[in-house]
Amino acid sequence: MTDSMTDSINVRQRRIDEDVFLNELRPQILSVYPKTGAECDLDEAVAYQKSLPDDKNFTKSLAKYRAEGKIGLFPRSGVPVVEREIELLQGLNAVGVQLFPFTTDSYTRNLQLDKAQQGLDESIRTGSAKLNGYPIITHGVKTTRRVVESCVGAFDPRSSRVANSFVGEVAFASGMSAMPNSFFGWIAGYDKLATAEECITTAQYLGRLIGYYAERGVIISTDCHGWLPNGTIPMYINIATQIIEALISAEQGVKSVVPLMNFQGNLAQDVAEIRAAEGLFRKYLDKFGYTDTLIPGLIGNQSSLFAFPRDIGNAYGYINYTAMVAALSPIAACSVKTVDEALGVPSVESHMQTYQSANWIFNVVRQQGISFDSAQIAIEQRMCELAVSAIVDKVLDMGDGDVAVGVVKALEAGVLDSPFSINVNVRDLCMGARDLQGACRYIEYGNLPIPDEVRAYNDEKIRERELAEHRKLGYKTTLADFWSLSRGYIIDPPERIADADADEVTPEIVAAVGKNPPTIVTGTVGVDSHVIGTKIISRVLRETGFNVIALGAQTPAEEFVEAARDNGASAILITSLYGMAQMDLQGFRDKLEAAGIGDILLYIGGNLGVGKHDFADDERAFKALGFDRVYPPDAPVPPSIQNLYDDLKARGVL
Repeated sequence: MTDSMTDSINVRQRRIDEDVFLNELRPQILSVYPKTGAECDLDEAVAYQKSLPDDKNFTKSLAKYRAEGKIGLFPRSGVPVVEREIELLQGLNAVGVQLFPFTTDSYTRNLQLDKAQQGLDESIRTGSAKLNGYPIITHGVKTTRRVVESCVGAFDPRSSRVANSFVGEVAFASGMSAMPNSFFGWIAGYDKLATAEECITTAQYLGRLIGYYAERGVIISTDCHGWLPNGTIPMYINIATQIIEALISAEQGVKSVVPLMNFQGNLAQDVAEIRAAEGLFRKYLDKFGYTDTLIPGLIGNQSSLFAFPRDIGNAYGYINYTAMVAALSPIAACSVKTVDEALGVPSVESHMQTYQSANWIFNVVRQQGISFDSAQIAIEQRMCELAVSAIVDKVLDMGDGDVAVGVVKALEAGVLDSPFSINVNVRDLCMGARDLQGACRYIEYGNLPIPDEVRAYNDEKIRERELAEHRKLGYKTTLADFWSLSRGYIIDPPERIADADADEVTPEIVAAVGKNPPTIVTGTVGVDSHVIGTKIISRVLRETGFNVIALGAQTPAEEFVEAARDNGASAILITSLYGMAQMDLQGFRDKLEAAGIGDILLYIGGNLGVGKHDFADDERAFKALGFDRVYPPDAPVPPSIQNLYDDLKARGVL
């Protein structure tokens, strides 16, 4: 890496000047939506925060759970209508929940505030949620304080890069006392185009805002999410990037950081990585002089992007595994998904049933005082500590000690990398699979700086599975392993592997497509950031022989039209999981007709509505919008390729 490259990087690990923060940056942020931006008065907000009871402070609440040896439930909340949100929070209080990750809707996260207002209005008018979260900027400080004051507990809102600064301003002025500052989460799963510099700059603003409160006696915490585990890989990159996020935040004055640990299904590996994390955080915070930055506790989390069971029985098994890992490890709070997570936005009743079940595990197991140790845990912890240290040290070395500069260089070089990420600037050179015990390993390292000892151990575990299954592990394995937990397996049994091999795209289709490959456009629509499904479909289409124009995630409807028209496409295949595709695709067939391609094939699949709903209703709604075929979220890919082949053949394209 040359000095000239460093000179071209426009971000550094240094604190934002207070005058610049107050008089240049804040006015720009708050002017985006003056109606509620004007409610964000910092002096008044500091005074309001100080007036709140201790249970409203996330750092104090988490530290109390830890000191008492208890586990706080940390479930998602966030529905558009204030009265329904208050009802939900009070229902959660009734089952002992006092920590609230507060989900903002996807339109708000991307500052599409006109659409957020439209969705809120429709939600009020129809009595049915049309947004997949709470439009906090639209509601503003005064209204959101009603929500905060309606229940016992501390709030930790979620956003993504585009709206992160504004959401933080409104949230903290409303009495919320924690917020992720996880720019690697945006790179992994929420922002398609942003550069590493843009993400770090945004994170520095929120860190400086939190630091401003801290300097005036109000401790606001930031939970570090790191690079979300989009695939079956060890948590090494996730933990390393969490530490980097903590360093970026601490430089801006943040005094409380919380590691967010993801559980992936192998008990020894999950517990070992949790045990390794806090010591690694402390090591690097202290190394850079942030010795007064607290770690009030660790939060456990069901791996956020793994497929979730649609069957309620399997779903209870999955959440109770998560609760068991938390109970056997030094976790102060734990996030579990609701049992109807895969069916849409959950009901109040499912929240309550889920958390009663998880609490049963927490209480029964923790009260036994079980000390859970094994030789395997010790090995996994050592592998984690070696790998995470090597990754962080390499980033620091590439930045010549400046972590922000190092991140920019490392991302470009693939030294920081992870599969299935949304961001176009990611190298995507690595890939993982499970070993015979279900622990996550690498099968392709890309340019990751994984130490030799860790590689040797990793490779040995992969070879064991290859010998046992008499096959080379590859891309199809990583996809199967991604879904395995949702099907009730740690890895698929031999009979399922055989069934999957039999359900491949037929050689006849491959041969027919190869003679004259049609062009297919793929992507997710609107501001939907769930990219894994469309990446999988795009890859299978390419392997079948189709010419694929992959638009990726967060694609406006107009971009699909332009890509299909300009490339002579025969079909558009859209995936969507965030529930608001129907709003995004109003008049879509009309737009195609206006572009002269009104007869193009249209397919869509995924979670196509907000809240519990019947797939038959989704199918009718999207066929009324002009879609030829509609698929549920768990539909396998090969049959859809067969459908596409049949439809194109009927049209004389093949």
